[in-house]
Amino acid sequence: MFFTWKAAMMSKLSLLPAVSTQDDSTVVGSDQPLIASPGEDVTLPCHITPSLSAVDMEVRWYRENLKIPVHLYEDRSDRTDVQDSDYRGRTALSRLGLQEGILSLNLRNLRPSDSGVYYCYATAGAWYEQGKTELIVRAVGTQPSISMDSTQGEQTRLVCRSEGWSPEPEVIWRDRDGNDVTSLSNTTVQRDSQGFLSVSSYIKIKQQSNVFSCLVRSKTPKPDWESKLHISSDFFPGVSGWVVFSS
Repeated sequence: MFFTWKAAMMSKLSLLPAVSTQDDSTVVGSDQPLIASPGEDVTLPCHITPSLSAVDMEVRWYRENLKIPVHLYEDRSDRTDVQDSDYRGRTALSRLGLQEGILSLNLRNLRPSDSGVYYCYATAGAWYEQGKTELIVRAVGTQPSISMDSTQGEQTRLVCRSEGWSPEPEVIWRDRDGNDVTSLSNTTVQRDSQGFLSVSSYIKIKQQSNVFSCLVRSKTPKPDWESKLHISSDFFPGVSGWVVFSS
C-alpha cells in the first residue's frame, strides 16, 4: 500500500511544470531593429527566458555607459535620481510585466537623438544577463533644393540642400546621362538643437553638362527625394536660364 501511494505521488509530481531557476535563464532583446518616427511612443522589447519574476531584481537599461542608465529599477522602485537627464520623465517599466520576466522599456516622445543600441541588463545576487535592442528614429527630410553658387573667378557650383533628416541620409548626384558623379561632390552635415540633420552638397559644373539631379535618400527603407536642375544653353557665360524640377 505504501509503495502504491508513493508511486502515485511521484506520477503526479512528474506532471507538474518545471520551475525555472536563475541559472537556467537568460535575457533576450530583439534581433531586428525597431524603427519609429519622432514624437512617437515605442516599447523596446526585452524579456527573461524561461520566464522568471524580475520584481526583486535590478533591471537597468543603458546605452554606452552602464553607470548612466536610461532607466534603472532597483529595490522595487525606479531610480530617477541617477537616470540620464535626457530620458527623465519619458521611460517606464510595467510592474505587471516584471512579474512575468518582461523587462521591456516604454519610451515616450521619441527624438532623433534616441537612435542607437539599448542594453537591457538584469541581475540578482551572483546571476546577471543582458540583451540588446536597436532603435532607429527615422525622419524623412524636406524636398531638396538646388541652387547655383557662382563666384567671380571661381568655377560655378550647384548646391543641393535638404533638412529635417534622421538618421544621416545619402546624397547622390547624377549627370545628364544618368551617370553617378557623387565622387565629384562635397557634402557636409549639421545637427540642429532637436537632433535633426541638415545636408548641404555641392558639385562643380562645366559648360558641356546641362542637366544634374540630386537625390537625397534615407539609409533605411523610406521614400526618396530627388530634384533635377536643367541649365539652358544661354547660361554660360551668364548666370540666367535655369529651372528646377522635383520628383
